[in-house]
Amino acid sequence: MDIALLVYLALWYLGNYYYNIYNKTAAMASGGAEFAFTNAFVQLVVGSIYAIFLWAAPDARTPPKLTFAQVLAVAPLGLWAAMAHAGAVYAMTAGAVSFGQIVKAGEPVFAVVVGFVFYSQKVSLAKILCLIPVIGGIAIASAKELDFTMMSLLAASTANVASAFRGSENKKVMATIGSAIGSVGNAYALTTIWATVLLFPVIFISGEFSKFDQWLAIWKADGTKGSVGNFRYNIIMSGLTFYLYNEVSTMALKSLSGVSHSVANTAKRAVVIVGSAIAFGEDMGFAKSLGCSIAIGGTFLYAVADDIPKMLGMTKGKTA
Repeated sequence: MDIALLVYLALWYLGNYYYNIYNKTAAMASGGAEFAFTNAFVQLVVGSIYAIFLWAAPDARTPPKLTFAQVLAVAPLGLWAAMAHAGAVYAMTAGAVSFGQIVKAGEPVFAVVVGFVFYSQKVSLAKILCLIPVIGGIAIASAKELDFTMMSLLAASTANVASAFRGSENKKVMATIGSAIGSVGNAYALTTIWATVLLFPVIFISGEFSKFDQWLAIWKADGTKGSVGNFRYNIIMSGLTFYLYNEVSTMALKSLSGVSHSVANTAKRAVVIVGSAIAFGEDMGFAKSLGCSIAIGGTFLYAVADDIPKMLGMTKGKTA
């Protein structure tokens, strides 16, 4: 039994679950979606500070040695990471966490389109067919969602598009300057720092900065009589858990086969959806539960579609 792998999986699941709890609680304490981008920015700031601390601390992590041009090459990856994070935070803030996670399960649909149109990536027919239950499941869940908002759907979809671009850009960056960056941890740290810088202007564009005095008042009032729920603690912990669970998931990926990681990722999303629904008293209902199950099942099939023939071939070979 690989104890280290079990620890990685446990931390990945717990980190993702608690991030969603901390994020939603901080959002509710700051007035819902009113300061979604400000909160998302602060979360990235927390992650960036943690990353820089690891580089500065003795024997913690060797910082990358990059030229200015190589640092700039990571900027597009940071842009998509900023959009993916901001979209996801807004989606989970504007509507039910469970609904936002169900829509996020449709990420493979967007990955296929983006990969084909912009990166000339071909996808097998088996994978394309697996997208049907993903889309259908999300449609069923959306139809009966009691906390449905169009903005939540659009924000989660935007996050899916950005995540698709981020995945392709990450492969490009690691293929070109991966040796200079060094570790996967360094790559994620650089991406987070760029995402922090590039998300900052959105606070002004969205108009949230004009109300920054209100956000600051919520921050200062934390823990005092009449304030809502430990805002400072939840916003800081949401930033820390977001960074840590993403980094731990890459460590788990190193120790798992592609199929095993797909199984783990699918189970993780189910845990987060059910767990957040229980934590916040969100109604699942039959239609939403059915749609959720279909969408997650389709996501898993998509992830393993190309491996199924190989697995069947290995089984036949053993029984022959």
